Amino acid sequence: MSRKHRKKTSKKKKWGLVSLGLLGLIGFAGVTYFKNSQTSNVASDNLYKIANVKEGSLASATLLSGTVKALSEQYVYYDASKGTSATATVAVGDQVTEGQQLVQYDITKAQTDYDTAIRNLNKVARQIEYLRAYGNLPTTNTTTDPETGETYTMTTPPTMQATASYEQQLQDLNDAYANAQGEINKAQATLNESVITSTVSGTVVAVNNNIDPASKTSQSIVHVTSEGQLQVKGTLTEYDLANIKVGQAIKIKSKVYSDKEWTGTIASISNYPNPTESGSTNSTPTYNYTADITSDLGDLKQGFTVSVEVINDKKGFVVPIGALVVEGDKSYVWVYDENNGTVAKKEVSVGNADARSQEINTGLEVGQVVVTNPDNKLKDGQVLESVASEDTEGDAQADSEGGSSSEG
Repeated sequence: MSRKHRKKTSKKKKWGLVSLGLLGLIGFAGVTYFKNSQTSNVASDNLYKIANVKEGSLASATLLSGTVKALSEQYVYYDASKGTSATATVAVGDQVTEGQQLVQYDITKAQTDYDTAIRNLNKVARQIEYLRAYGNLPTTNTTTDPETGETYTMTTPPTMQATASYEQQLQDLNDAYANAQGEINKAQATLNESVITSTVSGTVVAVNNNIDPASKTSQSIVHVTSEGQLQVKGTLTEYDLANIKVGQAIKIKSKVYSDKEWTGTIASISNYPNPTESGSTNSTPTYNYTADITSDLGDLKQGFTVSVEVINDKKGFVVPIGALVVEGDKSYVWVYDENNGTVAKKEVSVGNADARSQEINTGLEVGQVVVTNPDNKLKDGQVLESVASEDTEGDAQADSEGGSSSEG
């Protein structure tokens, strides 16, 4: 056979192999297209998880800080306007009741002022009494008839001028009497203020009898606190106000006893912000709060700095965090229909979230079922071939040709 003939035979074999390859590729593509067209409404064999929409609370909580203080306490500070010296009438450790005297100021000057005011009042009272008795009497003239010897008495009433003068003097004395009474009241108030009484029932924990009247700093004379009754006091920000309310449960922890925990409730939240300190760069307003401790105090002491965890008790619709799909500024979930095994994309509005759950404000109802691990393969109306419920202990899978569902 010639070389030219052998070359032609080789070319025919090559073209035959190429043709067979092309036919195979076309056949494979056709089969794939057919399968895809038959299963376009059926999701892939990936295992999708589902869960019921539930009503519940997020695990997240608001953290605050505070200081343990007495439920009620009183500081008595030296006040120079009450006297030049002050003496405590109680000792450290004394048990006192509300209204009991704690401090006595020097009353020498106050007592002198009071006595002087009393004397002035009495003096004016005597003047008024005398004026009323003798101040505006009619005049009496007695004459004797020289011929008969008879005596005649003539009484002349006060003139208008004399009466007006009397009334003016009486009014002036009445005003003086009122002024004297005012001085007595003022002196009596000063005497009363010289005695400082307790506003709480408790124990005297500090006494200072070494007061310096010339000092410009505040000087505490007596400190009284209630025993066995403690509170947590601190501040919170405007951002905390939306998440905290009076009566809300709290957990209290101290660095001193890191393995211990106390319980309580929010007792009060001020309606008014604290004044901003001069020169402060922090413009965020703060509000005072107090919290009652409801558990046994144990080792908890006054002055401890503590952390306060405000437990979230807000109820709402929640779904597993993985169920949420965010596209731009909108949020969606895939709702699973247990009757026919199909899914539908549903827009929702969301609230807060924690590490496990997402709060749903609108768009879902309790009892609906959502896909908790959606992917970009899901389409509206698709049938899920295999699902597992996160609400049951085990993965309950169900497979059927027309679609399947598990207990949601």
